[in-house]
Amino acid sequence: MKWIAVASTVLILALALSGCNTTDALTPQADVGSGMQVASSPVTQSDTDQMAGVPPGQQPLAGQGYTTPPQNTLEAQAQALAAGNGPMQPPPPAGGVTTEQLPAAQSSPPTQTAPPPTQTAALAPAKGTIRFLPIIGAPIQAVTPLSRQLGAEARARGLVIKGSNDPAADHILKGYFSAFSEGGQVTIVYVWDILNQSGSRLHRIQGQEVVPSSAAEAWAGVPASLMQQIATKTMNEYTGWLAGHGG
Repeated sequence: MKWIAVASTVLILALALSGCNTTDALTPQADVGSGMQVASSPVTQSDTDQMAGVPPGQQPLAGQGYTTPPQNTLEAQAQALAAGNGPMQPPPPAGGVTTEQLPAAQSSPPTQTAPPPTQTAALAPAKGTIRFLPIIGAPIQAVTPLSRQLGAEARARGLVIKGSNDPAADHILKGYFSAFSEGGQVTIVYVWDILNQSGSRLHRIQGQEVVPSSAAEAWAGVPASLMQQIATKTMNEYTGWLAGHGG
């Protein structure tokens, strides 16, 4: 009887194997949804940086661009003037070259000459407070020497420079500049409006200066010394007007 049972078992196994026409019955089933496998961690920005070959932290954020520092705005120029400093320098260009690294000849061509600024050491002191609004029409390379000289001239005359938004100033100076080239020379036209605290115009200062230049762009042919000369003349006229009006 024992042999009959063994033979029956062997026969049943043989019939079961013969009924399979593929090897799927011998392939172990995958562990799907068993909850025993550990899920992989999500891909992080560091992972993508390494895969792309970029050092971590160098990927720009969406919508993020290079924001111009406020030091390049005309408002910042006026604030720097009020603080007794020249306007802030513009941000370095894409190549990383700063203004200090450039040769002096690039900012002031050696072939251009202009009269030196008027000396102010012996001027009679004036009284009062002034503030400068952002200068309109002149680029940063022209505004920088202009602003520095305006500050020096004003303080040499005993004037106190207020911030560009300080309403306590006695007078407000608002400047407009333009430059054009013609016949191998550049003409700079300037206008200064003297305003009271409410913004009404009290007086206007205007003038022009001419300098030889062969530059293709008008402002590129304007030396710093010419802008300093304009600043000196402006403060001379302002203090003269101020003295005649009980200032």
